[in-house]
Amino acid sequence: MKHVVNKSLVSQIHDVLREDIVDLRLAPGARIAVDAMARRFGVSRTPVRDALNWLVEEGLVQLSPRVGYFVVQLTPQDVEEIADVRKMIELYALDRAFGRFEPGELEAMEQELEQTLALPDRRRQETFDRIDRRFHMRLIARSGNRRLQELAERIYVFVDIMRHLNVRPVEALHEHLAIVRAMRAGDREQATRLLAKHIDNVKAVILQDARARIASTDGTRRDDRDDRVEWQGRRRRAPS
Repeated sequence: MKHVVNKSLVSQIHDVLREDIVDLRLAPGARIAVDAMARRFGVSRTPVRDALNWLVEEGLVQLSPRVGYFVVQLTPQDVEEIADVRKMIELYALDRAFGRFEPGELEAMEQELEQTLALPDRRRQETFDRIDRRFHMRLIARSGNRRLQELAERIYVFVDIMRHLNVRPVEALHEHLAIVRAMRAGDREQATRLLAKHIDNVKAVILQDARARIASTDGTRRDDRDDRVEWQGRRRRAPS
């Protein structure tokens, strides 16, 4: 059990809950009980409410008046919008990034992807979460546009949630590898085409999941216990 100490109680509680939401330890659509969180962190209700209201502002938690707080549940429209914004950001960043990578950097990225693909299933999936974000954020960083990086950081918390719903890590790693190889070859057009296709592929998988989830629940909320069991069983599942 995590207990918080100074730094700012609100900030610490916010960071822990944010990580729980992104990693799906708190399931999409699950109710977050203020009293339960206060007991979890060993604090009063006030800093928990403040942290939850902060998460509401970030779009990760929804507040239903007189009902309570709920983890955001991405709708098909959310997935469409996030993926489209992501595509605009990354295609622009990729174009700007050409010629900006350090000597040997692309080669190191290629080797890391090849090594990850060679790992056993469980280790590969764990490594995928870590290097997937780094891969995309590195493209954005190499654009040299600081404002673009700041915008991406605000959007990519939702991309992080979508990453945990991606049941095709092997395919995604192969797509990353093809993008890096096109960049090493200096083929801007091919790299751009491959990146666009990669983002579209991820969007299609997550959209299918979101639509199936809505169809199976008829848009009704389930209790947090049932949500947590279902979603933890679904996340990080290796593709067949």
